[in-house]
Amino acid sequence: MGRIAKGVKMFRYILPLLLILFSGCSTKKLDIDFDPSFNITAMSTFALIYNSGLNDERLAEAITHEMQTKGYVRAAENEADFDITFYSIIEEDVPSNAGVGFGIGTFSSGLGLSLGTVRGFSNDEGTIVINMDETATQKIFWSATLTKKVENFNTPQERAEYFNEAASEMLKEFPKK
Repeated sequence: MGRIAKGVKMFRYILPLLLILFSGCSTKKLDIDFDPSFNITAMSTFALIYNSGLNDERLAEAITHEMQTKGYVRAAENEADFDITFYSIIEEDVPSNAGVGFGIGTFSSGLGLSLGTVRGFSNDEGTIVINMDETATQKIFWSATLTKKVENFNTPQERAEYFNEAASEMLKEFPKK
Protein backbone atom coordinates (compact mmCIF):
# COMPACT_ATOMS: atom_id res chain seq x y z
CA MET A 1 0.00 0.00 0.00
CA GLY A 2 1.41 3.37 -0.98
CA ARG A 3 2.12 6.16 1.43
CA ILE A 4 -0.58 8.37 -0.03
CA ALA A 5 -3.10 5.57 0.31
CA LYS A 6 -2.11 5.19 3.98
CA GLY A 7 -2.63 8.92 4.50
CA VAL A 8 -6.06 8.78 2.87
CA LYS A 9 -6.95 5.77 5.00
CA MET A 10 -5.85 7.64 8.13
CA PHE A 11 -7.97 10.64 7.05
CA ARG A 12 -11.05 8.39 6.97
CA TYR A 13 -10.51 7.67 10.67
CA ILE A 14 -9.74 11.24 11.69
CA LEU A 15 -12.68 12.89 9.90
CA PRO A 16 -15.38 11.17 12.00
CA LEU A 17 -13.50 12.16 15.17
CA LEU A 18 -13.44 15.78 14.05
CA LEU A 19 -17.16 15.69 13.29
CA ILE A 20 -17.91 14.27 16.73
CA LEU A 21 -15.71 16.94 18.32
CA PHE A 22 -17.50 19.80 16.58
CA SER A 23 -20.97 18.39 17.08
CA GLY A 24 -20.28 18.49 20.81
CA CYS A 25 -19.31 22.17 20.83
CA SER A 26 -22.75 23.40 21.79
CA THR A 27 -23.08 26.48 23.93
CA LYS A 28 -25.99 25.46 26.10
CA LYS A 29 -25.92 25.64 29.85
CA LEU A 30 -28.87 25.16 32.18
CA ASP A 31 -28.57 25.87 35.89
CA ILE A 32 -31.52 25.19 38.21
CA ASP A 33 -31.46 25.99 41.91
CA PHE A 34 -34.22 25.66 44.49
CA ASP A 35 -34.89 25.62 48.21
CA PRO A 36 -35.62 21.97 49.08
CA SER A 37 -37.28 22.98 52.36
CA PHE A 38 -39.86 25.21 50.64
CA ASN A 39 -43.40 23.74 50.54
CA ILE A 40 -44.52 24.28 46.94
CA THR A 41 -47.63 22.13 47.40
CA ALA A 42 -49.38 25.01 49.17
CA MET A 43 -48.96 27.21 46.07
CA SER A 44 -51.50 27.23 43.25
CA THR A 45 -51.52 30.73 41.68
CA PHE A 46 -48.73 32.77 40.14
CA ALA A 47 -48.22 36.28 38.80
CA LEU A 48 -45.72 37.35 36.17
CA ILE A 49 -43.67 40.48 36.80
CA TYR A 50 -41.57 41.68 33.88
CA ASN A 51 -40.63 44.63 31.69
CA SER A 52 -42.59 45.35 28.57
CA GLY A 53 -41.08 44.38 25.23
CA LEU A 54 -41.75 41.99 22.37
CA ASN A 55 -39.36 39.30 23.58
CA ASP A 56 -40.57 39.71 27.16
CA GLU A 57 -44.16 39.22 25.97
CA ARG A 58 -43.14 36.07 24.10
CA LEU A 59 -41.33 34.73 27.13
CA ALA A 60 -44.27 35.61 29.41
CA GLU A 61 -46.62 33.64 27.15
CA ALA A 62 -44.22 30.67 27.11
CA ILE A 63 -43.84 30.65 30.91
CA THR A 64 -47.60 31.00 31.39
CA HIS A 65 -48.22 28.06 29.06
CA GLU A 66 -45.69 25.86 30.90
CA MET A 67 -47.06 26.76 34.34
CA GLN A 68 -50.68 26.21 33.29
CA THR A 69 -49.70 22.85 31.80
CA LYS A 70 -48.40 21.94 35.27
CA GLY A 71 -51.73 22.92 36.87
CA TYR A 72 -50.96 26.42 38.17
CA VAL A 73 -53.31 29.35 37.56
CA ARG A 74 -52.20 32.83 36.53
CA ALA A 75 -53.53 35.54 38.84
CA ALA A 76 -53.18 39.27 39.39
CA GLU A 77 -49.96 40.38 41.04
CA ASN A 78 -51.53 41.14 44.44
CA GLU A 79 -53.63 37.93 44.48
CA ALA A 80 -51.02 35.29 43.57
CA ASP A 81 -49.33 32.82 45.90
CA PHE A 82 -45.99 33.37 44.19
CA ASP A 83 -44.42 35.74 41.71
CA ILE A 84 -42.37 34.83 38.67
CA THR A 85 -39.83 37.41 37.54
CA PHE A 86 -37.66 36.96 34.50
CA TYR A 87 -35.36 38.72 32.11
CA SER A 88 -33.37 37.87 29.02
CA ILE A 89 -30.06 39.20 27.73
CA ILE A 90 -28.57 38.66 24.29
CA GLU A 91 -24.79 38.97 24.16
CA GLU A 92 -23.49 39.48 20.65
CA ASP A 93 -20.33 38.03 19.13
CA VAL A 94 -19.32 35.68 21.93
CA PRO A 95 -15.99 34.24 20.76
CA SER A 96 -15.46 30.52 20.39
CA ASN A 97 -12.19 28.67 20.76
CA ALA A 98 -12.83 26.22 17.92
CA GLY A 99 -10.05 25.33 15.53
CA VAL A 100 -9.38 22.74 12.85
CA GLY A 101 -6.08 21.20 11.86
CA PHE A 102 -5.05 18.24 9.74
CA GLY A 103 -1.79 17.00 8.31
CA ILE A 104 -0.43 14.07 6.35
CA GLY A 105 3.21 13.46 5.65
CA THR A 106 5.89 10.88 5.22
CA PHE A 107 9.36 11.02 6.57
CA SER A 108 11.31 9.36 3.79
CA SER A 109 9.83 10.51 0.49
CA GLY A 110 9.54 14.25 0.96
CA LEU A 111 5.84 14.11 0.15
CA GLY A 112 3.46 15.92 2.45
CA LEU A 113 0.14 17.66 2.73
CA SER A 114 -0.99 20.00 5.44
CA LEU A 115 -4.25 21.81 6.00
CA GLY A 116 -5.00 23.91 9.00
CA THR A 117 -7.02 26.79 10.24
CA VAL A 118 -7.66 28.39 13.56
CA ARG A 119 -10.73 30.47 13.30
CA GLY A 120 -12.59 32.16 16.07
CA PHE A 121 -16.25 31.64 15.37
CA SER A 122 -18.50 34.37 16.73
CA ASN A 123 -21.88 33.55 18.11
CA ASP A 124 -24.71 35.37 19.76
CA GLU A 125 -25.69 33.89 23.12
CA GLY A 126 -28.92 34.44 24.95
CA THR A 127 -29.27 34.16 28.71
CA ILE A 128 -32.68 33.83 30.32
CA VAL A 129 -33.17 34.01 34.08
CA ILE A 130 -36.40 32.97 35.82
CA ASN A 131 -36.87 33.52 39.56
CA MET A 132 -39.86 32.52 41.65
CA ASP A 133 -40.57 33.98 45.05
CA GLU A 134 -43.33 33.64 47.60
CA THR A 135 -45.50 36.76 47.37
CA ALA A 136 -45.91 37.20 51.14
CA THR A 137 -42.22 36.91 52.08
CA GLN A 138 -40.46 37.75 48.78
CA LYS A 139 -38.23 34.72 49.47
CA ILE A 140 -36.90 33.12 46.27
CA PHE A 141 -37.57 29.39 46.24
CA TRP A 142 -36.81 28.51 42.57
CA SER A 143 -34.30 29.89 40.10
CA ALA A 144 -33.35 28.78 36.61
CA THR A 145 -30.75 30.23 34.24
CA LEU A 146 -30.32 29.10 30.65
CA THR A 147 -27.56 30.25 28.33
CA LYS A 148 -27.67 29.04 24.76
CA LYS A 149 -26.75 30.03 21.23
CA VAL A 150 -29.19 32.39 19.55
CA GLU A 151 -29.86 31.65 15.90
CA ASN A 152 -30.80 34.34 13.41
CA PHE A 153 -34.54 34.78 13.58
CA ASN A 154 -36.22 35.32 10.23
CA THR A 155 -39.76 35.63 11.55
CA PRO A 156 -41.52 36.55 14.80
CA GLN A 157 -42.72 32.93 14.95
CA GLU A 158 -39.10 31.72 15.06
CA ARG A 159 -38.48 34.04 18.02
CA ALA A 160 -41.58 32.71 19.77
CA GLU A 161 -40.42 29.12 19.20
CA TYR A 162 -37.02 29.97 20.70
CA PHE A 163 -38.65 31.29 23.89
CA ASN A 164 -41.16 28.40 24.00
CA GLU A 165 -38.32 25.87 23.87
CA ALA A 166 -36.30 27.79 26.45
CA ALA A 167 -39.22 28.04 28.91
CA SER A 168 -40.06 24.37 28.44
CA GLU A 169 -36.48 23.34 29.13
CA MET A 170 -36.11 25.65 32.13
CA LEU A 171 -39.38 24.61 33.79
CA LYS A 172 -39.25 20.91 32.91
CA GLU A 173 -38.30 19.93 36.47
CA PHE A 174 -40.62 22.36 38.25
CA PRO A 175 -43.15 20.30 40.22
CA LYS A 176 -46.67 19.79 38.92
CA LYS A 177 -49.62 20.91 40.99
